[in-house]
Amino acid sequence: MSEFVHLHLHTEYSLLDGATRIDKLFKACKEKNMDTIAITDHGNMFGTLYFAEEAKKAGIKYIIGCEMYLCDDYKVKQGKPNYDHLILLCKNKQGYKNLIKLDSIAYVDGFHYKPRIDYKTLAEHSEGLICLSGCLAGRVSKRLVQNDYEGAKETALFLKSVFKDDFYLEIQNHYIDDQLRINPQLIKLAREIDVPLVATNDVHYLEKDDAEMQDVVMCISMKTTLDAPDRLRMETAENYLKTADEMK
Repeated sequence: MSEFVHLHLHTEYSLLDGATRIDKLFKACKEKNMDTIAITDHGNMFGTLYFAEEAKKAGIKYIIGCEMYLCDDYKVKQGKPNYDHLILLCKNKQGYKNLIKLDSIAYVDGFHYKPRIDYKTLAEHSEGLICLSGCLAGRVSKRLVQNDYEGAKETALFLKSVFKDDFYLEIQNHYIDDQLRINPQLIKLAREIDVPLVATNDVHYLEKDDAEMQDVVMCISMKTTLDAPDRLRMETAENYLKTADEMK
């Protein structure tokens, strides 16, 4: 059994953002002694069938998931986009059906810059799903970054009320200042509201040396260049498929 399972991973189907090639992923899993892996592409499930087929060929257990975009009301489609990230993982067949339903709603009814659902809709289709609170773009972490501990607690308690024992506070360390600052608060919050922590690495590429290639992919998505001063970029080169030892 794997010492560590990556539960937050973006493949090339996180379009023009993820750079983890599915056809190379499972070879890397075997080389790193991993027997289970999850897929959580941004806002879509386009790669899940291919992912599952390749996992079966490699004899690797797979977990189907998605990093959803959440807003307060998906029917509101005015102004600049404003949404939170949230990881959903399928626990069983009902969870898979609900994830498909949520993703369909996000595209058909909620699309505004990104495919979105709202928190009310999430609660209505939560059965069979495991929820992780997300990266720095998740609402819990965003509120902690804004020094709003009570707001972060309110969000965490809502998600706990929806998912019960299947809600986890997600903690990451890519040596980003905001992460280093809020991680102790996430630990405190987990103890205070009795919710378990789960460590993830927000994988966007296979090896550390692939960071530059992934940066080029992001430039293509934003129609900009590598030397543009104010463009969006990964702050460090830590978003790769780390081994269990590297995650300790």
